[in-house]
Amino acid sequence: MEKQKGHVSKDEVSLNTPSMNALGENSGSMIPTDLIVEILSRLPAKSIARFRCVSKDWSFILCRQNFTDLFLKMSSARPRLLFILELKRKFLFFSTPQPLNPDQNSSPIVLDRHMSVSTEDSFYGVTRPVCGWLCSKDKNIMICNPSTGQCITLPKVTLTDRLTVYTYLGYDPIDKLFKVLHVSKDGYRALTFDNEEMLWRMIDCSIPHRPLPTGNGICINGVLYYIVMGLEHFMVACFDIRFEKFTFLAVDVPILKAKLINYNGKLGAVLPADSVSFFEGNTTSFELWVLGENQKWSKHIYVLPPLWRDVVGNKTMLHIVGMSGTGDFVFAPDYHQLDPYIFFYNVARNTVVRVEIQLGTEASKSRKIHTFVDHVQDVKLMETLRRSS
Repeated sequence: MEKQKGHVSKDEVSLNTPSMNALGENSGSMIPTDLIVEILSRLPAKSIARFRCVSKDWSFILCRQNFTDLFLKMSSARPRLLFILELKRKFLFFSTPQPLNPDQNSSPIVLDRHMSVSTEDSFYGVTRPVCGWLCSKDKNIMICNPSTGQCITLPKVTLTDRLTVYTYLGYDPIDKLFKVLHVSKDGYRALTFDNEEMLWRMIDCSIPHRPLPTGNGICINGVLYYIVMGLEHFMVACFDIRFEKFTFLAVDVPILKAKLINYNGKLGAVLPADSVSFFEGNTTSFELWVLGENQKWSKHIYVLPPLWRDVVGNKTMLHIVGMSGTGDFVFAPDYHQLDPYIFFYNVARNTVVRVEIQLGTEASKSRKIHTFVDHVQDVKLMETLRRSS
C-alpha cells in the first residue's frame, strides 16, 4: 500500500511531502533516512538549527542520536578555531574554519558569531572546550554549547571560600557523558550532565591538593589533567572521568610554567625556553614536554627560525593555545589588540605564518580573548541529551 504523504517512518522519508522538498526533489520516490542523515551531516551547524524548525519530520531526524553522533564525527574532520571574548558581564562566542595549510597569503579570517552569554562576572573565564561544549568558571557555573546556542546554569555549590574555586569540564567517550569537576577548599565534587536532577557528588581524593591559578585543565581521552600543589610537591592531577578516580604524576620544575596541550593524543606541556610564560619576537626557542606511555616525561627543544622575529614583531605578547591536527603549534594574544593575529609554527616545514583575525567592533570593548584550536561542532540539544538518560 502506498504511504500517505506527509508521514515519516524510521527507515525512510517521503520526498513528496512539503517538509522534505528542501532537498530539491519533486518525485514521489523514497530516500532512505540513512542517506538523508549522511547528506545533512556535512552541512554547517547553523543550517541544522534552521532545518529542525522546518517540520516535526525534520526535527525527528535531526535530533536522533545516530544523526548527532555522525555530525560530531564529521565535524572532527573539519575543526574550527573558537574565540571567546570577555566583556564585563558577558561572553561572546565566535568561530571560523581552521586553516589546514596556512600561508602568508591567507586572507583575513572572518568569524561566525554563535551566541552571547550573560554572566555575573566574566573575570574567571571559561574551561577549554570538550567535544564542542564548555563551562564558565564563575560562581554560577554554566555549561554551554556554542553550536546550538544553548546554555544551562548548574546547581550552586555551598562554599566557605569562593576565592579559591576551580572548575573543569571533562567527557567520558565510553559512556558519552559530560562531567564537571569542582575543586575548592571544601573538597572535590563532580556533576554528571545526564539527567533532570543534576546533583554535585563528593569525590574521595587521597592527596589533598590545590590547582595552580595559571594552570588550565585539559581533557584527553577521558582523563582530565591539571597542575596542582600537593602537601609537599607540585604534581599533575589526573582525574579519570568515567571512574571518577584521582591519580597523580610527578613533574619537573619547568612544567609548572607550561601550558598543557593535546600533543597527538598525548599530554604535552609547552613553554618558552627564554621567557617567564609568554612568547614574543625575541623568543628564540621553546620546550615541549610529552608524557609517554610509561608515565615518564620526554623533553624536546625547538629552535624558532629567524623568520619568527620578522613575523611576530617586538610588541606582541603571545601564548601557546594548542597544537592543531595538522601539526602546527598555534599562538595567539590573550588581550585585545587593534589588529589581532594568530600565528602558526610548523615544525616539519620550519615555517611561521601570521593570519589576521577580523573580530569586529565589539572586540574593542573586550578585555580578554580566549582562543582554542580543533574546536568541533556538536548539534546535540541539551534537553534531548537529558531526556535520553
